[in-house]
Amino acid sequence: MPSYFFDRGQCAQNASLRGQYDFLQAQRAFQRNSESAWASIPMPGMACNAAAPVPYPVYAQMDTQTKRVMAEPGSETLLLDLMPLALPLGFGTMVHQYKQIGDGGAVTTSMSGLEPVPNDQTEHNYDSALVPVHQSGYYREAREMAGLTEAGWSTLLDDQEASTRTVRKRMSDYLLDGAVDKNGRPLRFKGVESYGVRTSKHTVKVALSVDLTSLQTAPDTVRNQFIALRDRLRVDNRVDGDVTVYVSNEIEATLDRYYVMEGVITATRSLRQELESLAGIGAIKPLSKLKGNQLLMGAVRREYIRPLLGQAVSNLALPRNQPFARHQFMVWSAMGLEMQVDIDGRSGWLYAASEE
Repeated sequence: MPSYFFDRGQCAQNASLRGQYDFLQAQRAFQRNSESAWASIPMPGMACNAAAPVPYPVYAQMDTQTKRVMAEPGSETLLLDLMPLALPLGFGTMVHQYKQIGDGGAVTTSMSGLEPVPNDQTEHNYDSALVPVHQSGYYREAREMAGLTEAGWSTLLDDQEASTRTVRKRMSDYLLDGAVDKNGRPLRFKGVESYGVRTSKHTVKVALSVDLTSLQTAPDTVRNQFIALRDRLRVDNRVDGDVTVYVSNEIEATLDRYYVMEGVITATRSLRQELESLAGIGAIKPLSKLKGNQLLMGAVRREYIRPLLGQAVSNLALPRNQPFARHQFMVWSAMGLEMQVDIDGRSGWLYAASEE
């Protein structure tokens, strides 16, 4: 199963992921060789200029910590749910194209299997998505690093965990809203704009007329609203299988009351249980980045959505250009999002919110 971090089994099975891992190891080796060069310069009494390559066991601890942080449940729900759908790419892929497929072409059915092979061309268009870099970092002064090599690396590991959490949050935010440049406009490269599930042109946009955050809204009214939203995908857009609903914390807070219909309390089930019993509703989950009367609904399958992984989350030390220079470390990933629609523009995801 693909993931946002390096896994030995996945690297063995996927050439793109293996290439990413080899690139990371080459960068780490470059830093080690650079530090070894400083060690060859005699500087009596200047312990702070001693070489400080990161030992392999420390990198191993960092990698283990990266896996733990990136796979940690309980937050960034959308990021975790989409992780198995991630498509590993080469590190140099900055824009990824995919085909919007229409009719699959001609097909024959026979008992003999000897019918002429049909060569009808599948109708298609192309669409593109960005794969930007998300990074954070931390550093140590030269003298401070000398003390670390003597006393251990625990504080450096603390910094690495904090930076990994920062990158994880940025990746989560990107999946929802994309990224903007310093002027507040969507990040853009070669005419392709950054987007997230909420901001994508391929996401169905619905204006809610029902306040799902209010306990005054009748449970049956909430149920009817969920049915209407579900049908926008399953009926109008012909989406097969279950969809997952991501709701704001404010909406989720109203779902554990008893389901009431025509003044009769059904004490055997909550409103949440009633909604999840609807055909096609697979699960309802909170998403803290959503606020107030907002929700996402979508099919968590690769034919509709997938993260694009140009570089798995990893940590490396950067080479220094002089002995007294800071020791800098980077936690980074290259990840984009691809929302897929067919040639008729039918999507498997929708975003619903009150009209502003």
